[in-house]
Amino acid sequence: MDRMVSAGGYGICLFSADTLQDFLKREKIRKRKLLSLLQKDKELYLTTQREGILVPLVQINYGGYMIKLAGHDEPFDDQWEQKIDYDGFNLEVKDGLWISAIEQLEPFEPKEYHVAEEEVYTVGRQEHYHSPQERWVKTLDGVIVYTDIKYDVPAGKYLLSIKGYVRKEPLDYPAPNCGFFFSLTEVDVFESFKNPRESDDYDFNVGSMK
Repeated sequence: MDRMVSAGGYGICLFSADTLQDFLKREKIRKRKLLSLLQKDKELYLTTQREGILVPLVQINYGGYMIKLAGHDEPFDDQWEQKIDYDGFNLEVKDGLWISAIEQLEPFEPKEYHVAEEEVYTVGRQEHYHSPQERWVKTLDGVIVYTDIKYDVPAGKYLLSIKGYVRKEPLDYPAPNCGFFFSLTEVDVFESFKNPRESDDYDFNVGSMK
């Protein structure tokens, strides 16, 4: 089954909920608006990259992105064209891997990533859904927008590789016309780190690439 995540304006983020929560406890961070905090505190942000707390893919177009993880999903087929190929990003997994719209960190609510069963609720006129494996919201015109999906990845330290794709023949909304293929290589220790927010080195906005 194809899986997707919507980038609602900021980007997409990969993290393990327990890894992130343990980091916040260790650093005595009570502020839950993590996106704002990491944008303001560069040293704290660089620590998250050094220790593999999260990997942000920022400055990408608004919309849905097809998501695939090596070992869990089939690679993109010949209907798609590869645009980027980056590797070497640190990522520590403790309780599975979440791939989320990055605005879900504003605020980050750990309990929402540890629900034991399905839950459907309404905020205003919008229907929301949470489960141990995914979260989504339904728009007023009935389109399901996925904000978070989870993969059952064994605990460990990994180097993350990212390939980005665009569909050769675009489809109508809400079908995604861009996507990312992620792969993980387990390591014993993180020997260095790369910063995905270095705009001179990395561009994840595959939707704007010719």
